[in-house]
Amino acid sequence: MRRICRVLFSRYAISAVLILVEVVLFGLLIFSVPKSIYAFIAVSAVVAVLALVNLINKDTNPEYKISWAVVILTVPCFGALLYLLFYKRVISKREAKMLREVISKLIGEGDADEDFVTLSEDSALAAGKARALVLDYPIAGVYRSSQSSYISSGEEYFERLISDIEGAEKYIFLEYFIIDEGEVWSKIHGILKKKAEEGVDVRVLYDDIGCMKTLPARYELTLRREGIKAYRFARVNPRVSSVHHNRDHRKICVVDGRVAYTGGVNIADEYVNKITRFGHWKDGGIRIEGLAVAGFVKLFLSSYDVTAGVESDYAEMLSSVKAPDNSDGGYYIPFGSGPAPIYKRPVGKNVFLNIINQAERYVYITTPYLIIDYDLTEALRNAALRGVDVRIVTPGVADKRGVKVMTKSAYPYLLEAGVKIFEYTPGFIHEKLMVSDGLYAVIGTINLDFRSLVHHYECAVWMYRTSAVAEAYDGFIKTLESCTEIDREKAKLTPLEWMYRNGIRLFAPLL
Repeated sequence: MRRICRVLFSRYAISAVLILVEVVLFGLLIFSVPKSIYAFIAVSAVVAVLALVNLINKDTNPEYKISWAVVILTVPCFGALLYLLFYKRVISKREAKMLREVISKLIGEGDADEDFVTLSEDSALAAGKARALVLDYPIAGVYRSSQSSYISSGEEYFERLISDIEGAEKYIFLEYFIIDEGEVWSKIHGILKKKAEEGVDVRVLYDDIGCMKTLPARYELTLRREGIKAYRFARVNPRVSSVHHNRDHRKICVVDGRVAYTGGVNIADEYVNKITRFGHWKDGGIRIEGLAVAGFVKLFLSSYDVTAGVESDYAEMLSSVKAPDNSDGGYYIPFGSGPAPIYKRPVGKNVFLNIINQAERYVYITTPYLIIDYDLTEALRNAALRGVDVRIVTPGVADKRGVKVMTKSAYPYLLEAGVKIFEYTPGFIHEKLMVSDGLYAVIGTINLDFRSLVHHYECAVWMYRTSAVAEAYDGFIKTLESCTEIDREKAKLTPLEWMYRNGIRLFAPLL
């Protein structure tokens, strides 16, 4: 109740009301201006046609186009306005200029070009996947001389992360979608304050909407007074803007350029089962040491510097990244994914497609949501039809009833092609994992849904022949022991669920 009241009487609620008023007033203005209904109809038709021509000529996902076409055609004039406002992320000239400068300075910084050459010699197929990823995300690089550990629970994730930040001597970078005032954050917060007092460069970036129910308003000012350089990503303001739709869903921790973490785990007690919301919470992540940490340093600084309006000393930050005493001999590519126009192509989706389309033996996936487009659906089906063992684990207990219906509605078409679906019986699985053929794995923050694949800022690490690949496979097999396999009978939706699914599916790419 305290959290609900905090939201209802917060700047978020006030901003939402003001935005709604702005939209309603504009709508009333549009409908009241025409003196002739015929003139209004003519103008609406012209505007809709122009918007549709513009939409059709966009190089984007057809499903995204269909959803916007429905909006444009069903809401005269107003639908075209929504399209212009929300079709893609709009950034200010200052942000655009700074983003270009940050990216230009980070390209190639701290990379080891010889690692890509070695990968090309080891495997032309793997090198092809790596090349496509690096071209999609220009500040990414191929790294060797690293080692990694797959982490199979939130409890283990925080135990190891806290141990690492306690040993920080130079800097601590934290970027999280959610930070919640609970036992986990209290412990981490105490360490951060102590480290800041010792002169360690402590930086925190959290998403404003992601934390609207979990942190007080302007909490970053409290942290700054403690010496922690904290900022809110995409601050909420009372105006109609696509900014509110594109959230920072990343989870990154970097300590001294020595170690990096990513995965599904936010900084909140539910992720370590200190509190229970949806049964047992199963999550996962990865801990990386060595040269691949440079990729996460660049990922964090690219978000932090643009948000904070600062320019970090990239060479200095990356100079602390060193090869570990023992390398696993594998290859790593930490990468980011996000909305247009910041990202020209759907980076995360392309990574998944390349792995699925070229899999030979198996593709195993864990995801909390399964709301995917035609491309990914057909890739999974085609893999199964050619004999690849495709298995997907989703939650047995949903965090959102509507999302559960949408996830379940994807089952029948996949099952028909031989894809095997499992639900995590003890509760909610929030882990984001793809592992294939004992060679490849992707671990990070990317869900298999439209929000992650199209709208949110995400991150992950692509791996080839690393120690974490084998560990991730073992972790997936162990997870299956706590799962129930779904057959066609269990996958059936009720008539009411089908009606809900059909209505939501029409607009799913926009949500």
